[in-house]
Amino acid sequence: MRNLFSIMAILFISSAIFAQGPTVNSKEDLPVVFVLGDHADQYDAMTQQYSNMLLDECKGDMQVAYSKWMGMLQEMEAYAKEVQYDVDGIQLWMNVFWNKDGSIKHIAYYLKPDSKVVPLDEMTAFLKSFAQQYKFPLLTDKSYVHYGHAFFPTAPKRVAHK
Repeated sequence: MRNLFSIMAILFISSAIFAQGPTVNSKEDLPVVFVLGDHADQYDAMTQQYSNMLLDECKGDMQVAYSKWMGMLQEMEAYAKEVQYDVDGIQLWMNVFWNKDGSIKHIAYYLKPDSKVVPLDEMTAFLKSFAQQYKFPLLTDKSYVHYGHAFFPTAPKRVAHK
């Protein structure tokens, strides 16, 4: 009976270890752009490193932080037009992680329930392309992050009445 209990304990511990799957310790394995919920372990580790918020870097001035965030979304919208990717109707939760020089380290996103439905691989490719060419207009001594919403179009468009 004692041996049976020992064997069962070893099997339980082994199955728990193997069920976890491979452990990834490297933050470098995290893609530049990914859907929230994917890469959870690496994402959690990264959020621990990025404790400095955009609002902190804007000296606590909510209007300045909001203006910079909206400016980036407008740049994203302009870039979408340039590359002919239709973002109108897309609504996202977005976490953007910036390097000190304003370059984008990572974008984690999730389509909101009321969003226009778009293939996630297309959205990811668009955001990755944007991230590679964009620099946020804020240079700092620390890396920083912002958790926010994105709605496109960023400004209301007048509907033509016939």
